[in-house]
Amino acid sequence: MSLITLDDWRNIAIIIGTFVALVTLMKGIYEYTRQLAQKRSEQYAEMRKRFRESEVIPKLIGMLETDDSNLAEVSWSEKVELLGFYEDIALMVNSGIIKRHVPFYMFGYYALRCWESEYFWYDVNRDSPYWSLFRNFVKEMKAIEELFVEDSFVFDPKKYRF
Repeated sequence: MSLITLDDWRNIAIIIGTFVALVTLMKGIYEYTRQLAQKRSEQYAEMRKRFRESEVIPKLIGMLETDDSNLAEVSWSEKVELLGFYEDIALMVNSGIIKRHVPFYMFGYYALRCWESEYFWYDVNRDSPYWSLFRNFVKEMKAIEELFVEDSFVFDPKKYRF
């Protein structure tokens, strides 16, 4: 019968310490990931609130739905408010705050309608370098939309989370 030596106790303590450290590290990573998701969801909620509560944006998206010819008469500043909103969304996507599929599902339809509307762009230079971010956002939204059009879209809930 062998007795547990001091070296054995030391090795057991090292193994237990390593295990506790790994479990603590894993829990820390999990908590950090959850906090990031919470922050992303809060930022998304703020953008959704801005989208709904703006006096300008709902008016414009209603007009974009039918490509209303009165869009040509909408003030430049109102159009810039909508474009600025979409550029803020694009910045969030490019920064990794929001996954691309979330803004497509929640906001992309009207960004595409905006891009396609000649009336909307009547007094705004769509080719200006200042709208490069918006153009790029629309390009990405079109790529996702094409999956819907081609009937090759498969809903993946992992793409629609924070």
